[in-house]
Amino acid sequence: MQTDQTRRQPRQKRAVEKVSRILDAVETLVSRHGVDALTTTQVAHEAGYAVGTIYQYFGNRTALLIAAHDRMLERLTGQLAGEADRVLADHSDDPIAALVETYIESARSQPGYLSLLKFVSLNKSTGDHEAATDAFAGDLISSIVRAEIPHIDALQMRITRTVVVGLISVLVDVVLLESDENLRQSYQAELVAHCTFALQRAARQSA
Repeated sequence: MQTDQTRRQPRQKRAVEKVSRILDAVETLVSRHGVDALTTTQVAHEAGYAVGTIYQYFGNRTALLIAAHDRMLERLTGQLAGEADRVLADHSDDPIAALVETYIESARSQPGYLSLLKFVSLNKSTGDHEAATDAFAGDLISSIVRAEIPHIDALQMRITRTVVVGLISVLVDVVLLESDENLRQSYQAELVAHCTFALQRAARQSA
């Protein structure tokens, strides 16, 4: 049975390409006009499909916008993975701060992403958990912890990973959605400080 959210799941190459083109159209229109002005009719016209085609894959406008956000988030985490390798290879004095700064700047530079993030934060069910993103963030954090605390045991690793991922998943969106530059910098510094404290605690426990 089709739901009110995402409907037909694209499996064949042609269907996957169609969904990608639809989401491309959403990104273009959101970056051009904002989320509030977006309609499925506009998306269909921009993508070159009939409105009915949109509803074959997305049950409503909300599902369409959430899907566009999630795809952009996947792209951002992919970019961060490459940056993480560079930060670890360079033995940065503060790898957490470097990665947070990279993610924040990358997200803010993506046309339309902040508008989509704000929409999703207000409309996505609180029961929806970004499992894949949290797993990705956890892997990054684990890499940093192992580099900083080579002798850490499995329990402290699990605790530290859980705490830092939890901090990032909550506070990074607060940083991104803050329009006041001074407050944004303050929130970002607070996020880094909390994460750094978690690493310092793990180091003491593992000594």
